Amino acid sequence: MRRNVKAVVSFLILLLWVFCAFHIFKMSTQNIMNQTSVQTSGVQWSSRREAIIQICQTNPILLRMPLLRSKQMFNRDLMFNIVHIKNLNLNWCLVPKVASTSISSFILPHLPQTNITKDWPTVHDEVWQRAGHLHLSEYLSNNKTPSFLITRHPFARIASAFRNKLENRTRSLDGEYFYQQYSKKIIRFSRGGWRQNKSEPTFTEFVNFLINTDIQQYDEHWQPIALRCRVCQLPFSHILHYENISSEWPQFLDNVGIIRNMELPWENKGGGNDLKRYFENVSEEEKMQLFKKFVSDFEMFGYTLEDKY
Repeated sequence: MRRNVKAVVSFLILLLWVFCAFHIFKMSTQNIMNQTSVQTSGVQWSSRREAIIQICQTNPILLRMPLLRSKQMFNRDLMFNIVHIKNLNLNWCLVPKVASTSISSFILPHLPQTNITKDWPTVHDEVWQRAGHLHLSEYLSNNKTPSFLITRHPFARIASAFRNKLENRTRSLDGEYFYQQYSKKIIRFSRGGWRQNKSEPTFTEFVNFLINTDIQQYDEHWQPIALRCRVCQLPFSHILHYENISSEWPQFLDNVGIIRNMELPWENKGGGNDLKRYFENVSEEEKMQLFKKFVSDFEMFGYTLEDKY
């Protein structure tokens, strides 16, 4: 009986917290919209923000608070993927497989130096160590700091992640980690078991694994961007599209008042339209099931199944 009462009380506290957080989110977003209402001649930043707000009001995608997680620790979870670049007065949600290496290379010269002398495995690791990380209260109250993220067509990002992390474990430095952590699970799920001589999972097997897995449990390389960046819990002033980054990046810098010549370095640029071939053996039913897993990214960021990627 006591356990039931505790569970009900915890659930009610969670509902109250979500209501309060969403109210603060709306207020913060409105302040951001008021401060960045002047548009450049290209991207309509306010329209992209409004699209997110509308979906969050009708069908919010939220990072779930574990039952025994303290509010303080959960607030850290909310802010975990936000990089604060004090020297540029920017906040950035780091999303793997969406120009993250290029953005990391761009911001490194503007981050504080550390006393740590080592060779970093990736540029992302160095960014995490050198960048500042805000508390949730600081993020929500500091509306003068632009916060941005870069989106990508969900299916293109999934195919890119598979190609880079799962298709061939020798292709990347962390290939063996992904094989042990994910490929074995996918093989067991798809083939009923794993043996030493089993080949890497196919893309169709990967898709079916995603269809049957809770998105809250997805790896950061293929978790929906709307969830990774907590867009229904954290306000963002600028949403950029990876597909148009070459034209949107200078517009973004101009809109946030960075007037220096800061061209975005292209690192690990993949793409073209070759990623769509991965879906050739995926059935229409499977595509629709996968679409439902990523519906927030499709609807919030304006993508469709018919887009080229």
